[in-house]
Amino acid sequence: MKPEIKNKPEFACLGVTDECMLRCKMCYKWQDDIFIKKDRFYGLPTLGQYERFFLDLRELVDEGFIVNFGGGEVLLHKDICELIKMASSNGFRTNLNSNGFLIDENVARKLGEAGLVDIKLSLDSLQKEKHDYLRGVDGVYDQLLKAIDNLHVYAPNVNISIISVIYEQNYREFLPLIEWINNNEKIDHVLIMAAMQPNNTPPEEDWWKGEYGFLWPKDIGQIEKLLDQLIVMKNEGYKICNPVGQLKVVKKYFKNPREFVKKTVCNMYKAIHLSSIGKMYLCYEYGEIGDIKKNDDIKSIWHSDKAQQIRDEIKHCKKNCHFLINCFFEEDSMET
Repeated sequence: MKPEIKNKPEFACLGVTDECMLRCKMCYKWQDDIFIKKDRFYGLPTLGQYERFFLDLRELVDEGFIVNFGGGEVLLHKDICELIKMASSNGFRTNLNSNGFLIDENVARKLGEAGLVDIKLSLDSLQKEKHDYLRGVDGVYDQLLKAIDNLHVYAPNVNISIISVIYEQNYREFLPLIEWINNNEKIDHVLIMAAMQPNNTPPEEDWWKGEYGFLWPKDIGQIEKLLDQLIVMKNEGYKICNPVGQLKVVKKYFKNPREFVKKTVCNMYKAIHLSSIGKMYLCYEYGEIGDIKKNDDIKSIWHSDKAQQIRDEIKHCKKNCHFLINCFFEEDSMET
């Protein structure tokens, strides 16, 4: 019997690529990454290096552990289906975030065959022009609807969900979007998120007042009413996967984004993040703790003094960020 491992990771997010074909107003991953410094000597991890990572991770975490594949646009990674299959064969539940642009019949079929469990597609408006505006490329809306159909037909075992983010540009028709999702038998649920400073931009204090402030809702009173209605819909059984506590947190965040929304510490000290070039982090705000391209052993890294030091620093962080509010929310952080 293996000894019990204390302080286990609770989630892992693999940013397998920083490339993207879109030009989203809320994300600048399509530009050179300002945080991940690449050079011609430091490419992507090999499949063998990923395989060792999954084997080591399997020894460290509990059954039912979820591995998330993120980007950039994940489907631009040439071996993404191999990576999904590799994770699935090691007993992990796998999910993937995508803009849906590349999901034709063939891609949908391959994702299903690889063992993908869940896919999250971004949809911000039922108005085609508005969704395409936010995504920066014409035709994204139409391709997304085709992606939903293709996944439903050719990957029937993959759960399809939607991520919808509240912006100034879309909050007025947000409720009809939720109604449409709720009535669509092909869609399992929707995850509602709050506007954040765009990805891959230099950190700005009070960003909602600066260059990217056009994304921030101007009438916060209307946003509070929207969140109140979303809470009612959640309690009525709508396909909203956010717990009520998270919707309350989003409401509090929009009302005063300077105020730290959690009652307890940030939970990112429980995370494993892997960058596209194999660097390992607990949180990208802090230093790397390992590198799978150097065949670092994740078990040793996870229990290292450096990792523990970063955990202690994370527990004192008071920043409202995307991971804290939108992605890895903990229910006990804000129940009132």
